[in-house]
Amino acid sequence: MKKNLIVFVALLAAVAVALPAFAVDFKYGGVMRVRWISNDNMADGLDGDDDNNNLFDQRARLYFDFVGSENLKVVTKFELGDITWGAGDTGDVGADGKDVEIKNLYLDFNIPNTPINAKLGVQGIVAMKGWIADDDFSAAVFTMPFEPVKLTLGYIAAQNEDATDESENVDDFFIQVDYANGPFSGTLIGFYQYAHDALEVGQFEGATGFGQALDNSLFDLGVALGYKADMFDVNVNFVKNFGSYDLAGGGSGDYTGWAAEAIANVYVNNFTFTLGGFYTTGDDDDDNDVDYFIYPYKSGSHYWAELMGLGVLDKFGPSANDGYSAGDVPSNLYTVYAGVAWQALEATKLSFAYYYIGTAEDVESEPGKMDDSVGSEIDFRLTQKVVDGLTLDVVGAYLFADDAYSTNDQDDDAYEVGARLQWSF
Repeated sequence: MKKNLIVFVALLAAVAVALPAFAVDFKYGGVMRVRWISNDNMADGLDGDDDNNNLFDQRARLYFDFVGSENLKVVTKFELGDITWGAGDTGDVGADGKDVEIKNLYLDFNIPNTPINAKLGVQGIVAMKGWIADDDFSAAVFTMPFEPVKLTLGYIAAQNEDATDESENVDDFFIQVDYANGPFSGTLIGFYQYAHDALEVGQFEGATGFGQALDNSLFDLGVALGYKADMFDVNVNFVKNFGSYDLAGGGSGDYTGWAAEAIANVYVNNFTFTLGGFYTTGDDDDDNDVDYFIYPYKSGSHYWAELMGLGVLDKFGPSANDGYSAGDVPSNLYTVYAGVAWQALEATKLSFAYYYIGTAEDVESEPGKMDDSVGSEIDFRLTQKVVDGLTLDVVGAYLFADDAYSTNDQDDDAYEVGARLQWSF
């Protein structure tokens, strides 16, 4: 692997030297992070079990753009890691790892004599702040700006593992309209995922399948509204699941779930006060319909609280109760939260947040009993600028667990602490 990486870096250097002869600019950058993470009771919610982690890890992302003109460029992003220090699966005591990934590789160009920009290849796509999509995809995206409106059309190849069998495909199509004028902003998006016969019922992001589905279609309609003034801003997001499927053994069902989120920030001197929350539906009956909020397959990723929502220390997520989904794909879950951030010094920021977390529909809290209260989470974060763009984040989170946190007779509290050094260059 060392030899391959040296050859790769040498090739990039040779290309950079030769580029002026071809009138091509070369731009580069990246992000490097090193973290310490320690947590307890995030998997099963029991103090007596061996459910804790304590480790260091690191990751680097390298960005290289080859720019022919303002109308044409190739964008590449590579990821080196994640490497857990001392882990044998990455080589000798965490060294000599073989984990090099292509995050992005796409052609970005403007179509002549039109206002259309095209991006073709593996690229990052974000839809509705991760309530629909936030990941890297094999995709074709076309953007047309008509100020103050921007229109985006896209296709995502979510799955094509068997090129000879179309029934195994998962194909995504979306159309998005963005509006921005003065303090007002808005987004309207329609996201259609046709899973053919490839998935089980409900086997989308954050859900577990339960039976083979045929002609499996999911359509998300999303609306986002925002208003930003000097002293405050308000944002509202809403996504509704539509679509249907046929069961292999007969019968059919519909996707009926929805998610809603509202966030308000107030700015007073060096303080930012935040009040917000979200609600995602759960299943309320035993029919064939999927009533819980569902995410397109391999697409959703909405980060929120530190411990329950995969915050800065996102290596481990909660998995204490399969009646709801937390992490970055919340479903059958709601939260109400309040927070304050203080810019104490030019280089120092302190943040505190409180979350109350519950389930939309009751889940199993212990054998034979149901409940809807997951608990209360408290998050603390110190952000310190160190030197030349290097930032230190120190994070602590504690969950006061209630009965719905796990399916055990006893629900013990969970915590997570750690730190991250990160340099964006």
